[in-house]
This record gives sequence, structure tokens and C-alpha cells, in this order.
Amino acid sequence: MERLNIIFIVLGILFLGLLLWGLIGSSQVSKIGNTCDFGINEYGSVFCWKWHQNIFGDIGDRINQVLEK
Repeated sequence: MERLNIIFIVLGILFLGLLLWGLIGSSQVSKIGNTCDFGINEYGSVFCWKWHQNIFGDIGDRINQVLEK
């Protein structure tokens, strides 16, 4: 019985970790320059677990590099 409790606790922690990562991803995707690759909703506005920087993010990084020099 104790082993079963440990399994449920570990699964619960993993589930909460996945939810937290999805919320972090949706926050990142809400910024201009990021696109959700894998998430809930068409644009990952609810949860997004995998995202990348799109062309607008690349352009913004290059502009910032020029302005810093």
C-alpha cells in the first residue's frame, strides 16, 4: 500500500510539472517572436509544451544586437 502511495505522489508531481511547463510555454508564445509547436489550442494560448523563435523573433534579436554596439 505504501508503494502505491509513492507511485501516485510521483505521478502527481510529474503531472503538476507538465502543467507548469505548459503554462510557461503559453506565456512565452504570447510574446511576439515565438511560435508554439506542440500545445493545446491552435496557437498554444492555453498550454504550450514546445515552442520556437520565429522569423520576427530572429529579426528582433538582430536589431537588439545592432543597437547594443
